[in-house]
Amino acid sequence: MIDLDAIRPADLARCDPAGMHAVIAGLPKQCLQAMAITEQSAARIPQRRYRSIVVCGMGGSAIAADILSSYLQDKLDAPVLVNRNYGLPGWAGPDDLVIASSYSGDTEETLSGFDRAVERQAAVFAITSGGELTRRCGERGLPCLEIPGGLPPRGALGYSFFGILGTLLRSGLIPDCRAEVVEAIKLLEELAAEYGPASPASANRAKSLAQQLHNGMPLVYAAVDPLAAVARRWANQINENGKMLSYWALFPELCHNEIVGWEKLPEVRRQTRVVFLQDEADHPRNALRVKIVKELLDPYCPGLHTVTSRGPSLLARLFSLTYLGDWVSLYLAYLNGADPTPVSRIGELKTRLKEAR
Repeated sequence: MIDLDAIRPADLARCDPAGMHAVIAGLPKQCLQAMAITEQSAARIPQRRYRSIVVCGMGGSAIAADILSSYLQDKLDAPVLVNRNYGLPGWAGPDDLVIASSYSGDTEETLSGFDRAVERQAAVFAITSGGELTRRCGERGLPCLEIPGGLPPRGALGYSFFGILGTLLRSGLIPDCRAEVVEAIKLLEELAAEYGPASPASANRAKSLAQQLHNGMPLVYAAVDPLAAVARRWANQINENGKMLSYWALFPELCHNEIVGWEKLPEVRRQTRVVFLQDEADHPRNALRVKIVKELLDPYCPGLHTVTSRGPSLLARLFSLTYLGDWVSLYLAYLNGADPTPVSRIGELKTRLKEAR
C-alpha cells in the first residue's frame, strides 16, 4: 500500500495529473469567490412568498442543493426540494421558484426542468458556468448567475452552493447568515491545512480513515436530519474520485430494513466498512439508534468508524464533514493507484446517449 505521508509535491503531478488535490484544497477560496460573485452580479430572484423552491440539478450541482435544503430547513417556511430528473413534479408552477443548477450548462435533465418551469410560468433562476443554460436564459431575459468554469462539476461545490445561498440572501429571501458563512469558510481554511498532504496520517483524519477504508466497500450511515446530503456526498465522492463502490443509508429508515441484510453473505460483510457520520443536531432517538446499530454490527463488520462534525453553526458543521469526505476520497484514489479526476464511464454514457438521438 502506498505511504500517503511519503507523497511529495512532485509525486502529485504523477498520481494526480489533473490536480484534484488543488481543487479540493481550494474549496475555501472558492466559497469566498462565490459570495463575492453574488455581491457583484445583477442576477436577482423576485422577492415574494414562494410555495416551494425546486432546484433542478444532477451530480455535483444537485448535492449543493441537498446541503442547501438541510441548512435552510429551519430558516424558511417553504421547502427546498431537489429534482434529479427530467421535467418537473406535476404540482410545480406559478407559485414556485425553480432554480436550474448545471455547472456545465448542458445537463439535459436540468435543461428539461428549466423548459418545463418556463412553460408553467414559475419564477426561474439559473446558476451555471455557461453552455446552453446561459443561452436560454439570455433568450428569455431570465436571471442567471454565471460562475467560473473549467472544473469537474463535483469540484465546484463552493460555487454551486454559495452561489445559490448568496443570491437568496441578496434577494432578501432568507435571513442574514453572513456571520455563519464567514465562520464556515474560516473552519474550511483550517481543515485544508489539517487534511492536506503535508499533514501526517498520525494527525490527519482524512489520511488515516482512507487507509482504514482501503480495500473495502465503504457504507456511509447518517441521520436523515441534518446529514442526509453529507452522506450522499461521501458516497458520490468515493465513487467518482476513489473509483470505488460506495453506498449511503440513513437513520432511522435503515433500522427498518437494511440492518437485516447483514445476516448473510459473510464474504461481502468482510469487505464492508461502515462510516457513521454524526452531528449534535441528530435527534436523540437517532443517536440511540446509532449506538445500538454499532453494537449489532460489531460481530459482522471488521471496520466501524465514527466521524463527528465540527464547528459552532450548522453551516460550518455540514461543510466540516463534507470536506473531510472529499479529502478521504482523494486519498483513496491515491491508495488505489487511480487518477481521481477522470470519469470516463460518465463520458462514455453521455456519448452513447447523444448517439442514440
